[in-house]
This record gives sequence, structure tokens and C-alpha cells, in this order.
Amino acid sequence: MRRRTWGWYALAVAVMAGVTADVLADGPLRRLDWTIHAFCDAHVRGARFSAAHALTQFGQRGVIAGFVLLPLAVLGAVRARSARPVLVPVAVVALLSLLQAGVKSVIPRTYPSGGVDVLWKHGDAYPSGHTLNGFLLVWVGLELLVVVVPALDRRLTARGRRDFALATGFLTGAALTVADEHWLTDVLFSLALGPVLLAWLVAAEPFTRRLWAGEPVRGRYPRI
Repeated sequence: MRRRTWGWYALAVAVMAGVTADVLADGPLRRLDWTIHAFCDAHVRGARFSAAHALTQFGQRGVIAGFVLLPLAVLGAVRARSARPVLVPVAVVALLSLLQAGVKSVIPRTYPSGGVDVLWKHGDAYPSGHTLNGFLLVWVGLELLVVVVPALDRRLTARGRRDFALATGFLTGAALTVADEHWLTDVLFSLALGPVLLAWLVAAEPFTRRLWAGEPVRGRYPRI
């Protein structure tokens, strides 16, 4: 692994550790959470709130999985004559859900919509799972789209798909903060973790790499 890559990983870990320490210590970032919450609660209304809330749908697992991943997975399975386009998104959604549940259980936290910021008692606001969805599930959706319409691979390159998923991840986090659906620190943790998870998922090449020895390959699997 290149030294530059290790540097990015170290920076991500440092951000996650620093944000978590600040939240536990009631530091300046956590106090900034309240400032942003008060501003957004007072000023983000009407069309502004509707626009911000609409962008948060990039991170809604039910919306993305039910209305994007599921139909694309079925179409991809038919086109590729393989179960892989179905198995990969199911595995990603399941593993991501387990990861989110585990991380969120470490520091229970209430959401800003409740008007209180309480740790250790109830809630699962920290960190933002919706932000992680904005990175990973959007990328899976784009990969499935290329499976269904292979011609798009020439226009929407692998790097372009990754960059688009990075953009939607950060956009989702910003929208969640503006819509007052997550504390800023919830989002900051996930903005550090999301790109790391996305890099690992892209490197795994789940849509193109053989899953087992002797697996039948048709061209650039599973695209035919």
C-alpha cells in the first residue's frame, strides 16, 4: 500500500478520534453543534428545508435500496444471467447495517430534533449512518446501472462513479446538518469514515472480480 494512502487513512482515524473525544468531553465542536442547531432550526424553513431534506434522501437506506438498488439488481441479474448483481448489494446493505448498528451502540446519543443532546441513555444519532449510505449505496447503484446499461461504462468511468459517490456522501452529510436531522459532529465522524469504506469497497471490485475459482466469466464480468 502506498505511503500516501496510509497518510489518508491516518488522517481519517485522527478525525474520527478527535471528534469522538470532543463529543465525550463536551468540547468546542459539541458546543458548535448547538450553535448550528439553533441557527438551522430558526432559519431553515419552507423551501430551504424541503431542498435540504430532499438531498438527505441520498442517505436513506430504505429509499435507495427499495427504489434504486432493487430494480437495478433484478434487471442486472437478468442481463448478466447471474445472481451476482443481486448478491452484491444485499451483502453491502447487510454489512453496512451491521457496522452502523455496532458503531452507533458505542455512544448512544439523541438527535437535534428532540432539542436535547444526551449521551449514554438513548438514541443512535452518533455517528451518522445516513452519511455513510450516501457514499456506499450510491456507488453500488451506479455500478448496477453500468451492469444494466454497459454502454454507460465508456461515459461514466469507474473513477467518475467513485468521485460521484464521494460527492453525494459529502452532500448528504451537509444536507443532514442543514436540515437539522443530525448534529454536525455526527456527520463529521462519518465524513471521515465514509471515504475509507468507499475506497475499500471500490478496491474489492465486487462487480468485476471472480468470487471463487472457476467462476464463469463473460467478458468484463458480469457485463455482457
